[in-house]
Amino acid sequence: MKKISRNIVRILFVFATLMSCNVQAQLFKANVSAGFTIAQIDGDELYGFKHVGFTGGVGVMMPVVADKTDEGFQLSTEILLTQRGAKNSYVLDPFAYKCNLTYIDIPFMIHYVDKRAGATLGVGLQYGRLISTKEIWTLADTMINGMDRPVDITNHDFKKNDLSFVADFRFTVWRNFKFDVRWQYSLLPIRKDVEFFNSYNPDDDLYRSWKRDYKSQYVSFKLIYVINEEHNDYRTKPNRRKGAY
Repeated sequence: MKKISRNIVRILFVFATLMSCNVQAQLFKANVSAGFTIAQIDGDELYGFKHVGFTGGVGVMMPVVADKTDEGFQLSTEILLTQRGAKNSYVLDPFAYKCNLTYIDIPFMIHYVDKRAGATLGVGLQYGRLISTKEIWTLADTMINGMDRPVDITNHDFKKNDLSFVADFRFTVWRNFKFDVRWQYSLLPIRKDVEFFNSYNPDDDLYRSWKRDYKSQYVSFKLIYVINEEHNDYRTKPNRRKGAY
């Protein structure tokens, strides 16, 4: 944890240095953000984005073409604290399960900014570092035949590193405030070879078991404030009548 904290401080220092060196030219645009995630884990045999968590952090964006700071293709990166996980909220299912995973997420993305529409589309890759895990699970005393259950998850640790694909859409709300919707999906398993069975007794002919890998998936909703941007940079230009000068 200390090593991770030191690395975060170093990256924040780089962000601050870049921003201070280029505020007047507005080559780099720094931002802060906060919001929430709705998440699930693919492979845990539970379905639905039922886990709600926090996401937020700092970021910076720079243009691919230096003289187009507020439109066209832009490169960006962020440092985000993100809560992912899964939850079983099906009231008729006696299997109690809740998983809270906290990551430091660092996406590297390319965006296309449409200045006229005040909208931005982006795709990229995201590195995630797992910093805390809290998992609560209780198997019912009496199993319900046909319901999928893990055999034992205590010996399967979550992997510390995650690589994900991310895509987002953001638009201007007012002046320097943007609203961002982002989708994330793990490209590599965050937990491997978890064994499940169908709740039948092993002596029963209907008994079967299988192994699954876990992958993280979430949708985040964030409000972003761009620190060093002129508030009219992304304002929609007024339409001109045909033939008007």
